[in-house]
Amino acid sequence: MKGPKPDLNKNLRNVVAIHPTAKGVDFLANASDQPNPAHVQTAKDLRPKTLSASERKFWDATAPGMVQLGRLKPHYAHAYAEYCIVVCRMAETRKQLNKKDYGWTYTSNTRNGKQEKMRPEVGQLNDDWRKWRTLVSMFGLAPAEERGLTSPLQGDMFGDGWDDI
Repeated sequence: MKGPKPDLNKNLRNVVAIHPTAKGVDFLANASDQPNPAHVQTAKDLRPKTLSASERKFWDATAPGMVQLGRLKPHYAHAYAEYCIVVCRMAETRKQLNKKDYGWTYTSNTRNGKQEKMRPEVGQLNDDWRKWRTLVSMFGLAPAEERGLTSPLQGDMFGDGWDDI
């Protein structure tokens, strides 16, 4: 590739993963890369009281970063709480389905013989995944959605004459 290469000995900001060739580089050296105590306190103040212990734990781990990014404001708190609820419910459902003696399917003896069927929890997991995907999009938690939140708005294709006034 042409052009200057980054100096990996300098502190880099906003790098999510450490590249295998970058040895001994402190990627989170800048204070702005980590939520500060004010972000943590704001997230704690916004946390709804109705969350379960696991949902509170997930909120406390992720909400300060969302506050730092400006994506968690008081009027978004309940939507973000739903995100936390869905994530925890999906984890619990997967944990149950992955148990050796439980499984994702069961065998049913019907008039047509033995049939392998999906457990009802699999349908619930699929429904929760759709909810999760919608919430990920709303909060810009995937690369494509994050780009959509930060991209400049498209201007008018045709002038309406008001720009010259």
